[in-house]
Amino acid sequence: MDGGLHLIMRSAMGAAGGDFAMVALRVDDKRLVIQDAVGPLAEDMVGNLMLIEQSVAEPVLRTGEPRLVTDYPVRGAAAPPVRRQIGCVIMAPLTDGARVTGALAVGRLVDRPIFDEDDLAALVRLVEASAAAREVEVAHDERRLAQLVEERARIRDDLHDNVIQEIFAATMALQAIADRLGGSEVAQQIGRQVSALDATTERIRGLISDLPTGPENPESMPLPKRLVAIVDSVTAALRCLPTVQFVGPVDAAVTGELALDLEAVLREALSNVARHAAAGAVQVQVVASDERLVLEVVDDGRGLGEPTRRSGLDTIARRAQRHGGTLRFSTPESGGTRLTWDVPLA
Repeated sequence: MDGGLHLIMRSAMGAAGGDFAMVALRVDDKRLVIQDAVGPLAEDMVGNLMLIEQSVAEPVLRTGEPRLVTDYPVRGAAAPPVRRQIGCVIMAPLTDGARVTGALAVGRLVDRPIFDEDDLAALVRLVEASAAAREVEVAHDERRLAQLVEERARIRDDLHDNVIQEIFAATMALQAIADRLGGSEVAQQIGRQVSALDATTERIRGLISDLPTGPENPESMPLPKRLVAIVDSVTAALRCLPTVQFVGPVDAAVTGELALDLEAVLREALSNVARHAAAGAVQVQVVASDERLVLEVVDDGRGLGEPTRRSGLDTIARRAQRHGGTLRFSTPESGGTRLTWDVPLA
């Protein structure tokens, strides 16, 4: 939780008479992320990663001028079930010196009166009088920390799920050869190599155990931010700018082993897209309803085809099955591939 940002957002809600507030920050020149939020609907949007050009905040980030949006259900980029419940939004720029790094938005639900220019002016005054710039830098530090934590998790999982398994397979193959050679000198040499590989496996297990945890342990971070960090870690390999949308109470509804499996599935799904799809666009959606958790990863690439590494997809399927769920692939009307990982919520 961003304590300083939460205080500023709650003060902004009070000053403008809003129902919710959120902070959107630049990720790069083309995307922004909902870094944090308070109030109904908005809290479930934390982690949404979208193209700036598709956001109502685009004029604020481009010009540095505050903005009043009276027709959010038409212009907003939130998921339709959320968008229909929001009536209007006011936004003030967040700056770091001369550069606009984000926007603070306050919204009202559809049954409330529309904001006016006085409300917008009150929001701007509050932002100018607050320590928003310092808190935005703290938020950027949190994103960098999340990326570091995800990199550690990726290394840990790769060592455990791939490197150790490959060494084990090689060890078994060598041991089988040694058994066929009986007590010959070659068999003894092979046996020594098998022992060396076993020792290497134990050293790797020790490295996995020694990877730092502490207060930056990934499980201490909200799940949407952990998932966005996974997307960030794969973006360079994807060679495009993926977007992420959360619908429903993902952080509250998805916990424990299911949360860890969701992270692993997203990591493998995006890695598979990077290896095989040659995609120009990737969209991730995570939906938590009353009864189900659904992850969709959609790309506009050349389709699934016959990937060379089936083990990754088989692992995704097993992670669904152990929660009583399913893994499906389909082709969107525009082409490419849609991966749907669908499991029940307890």
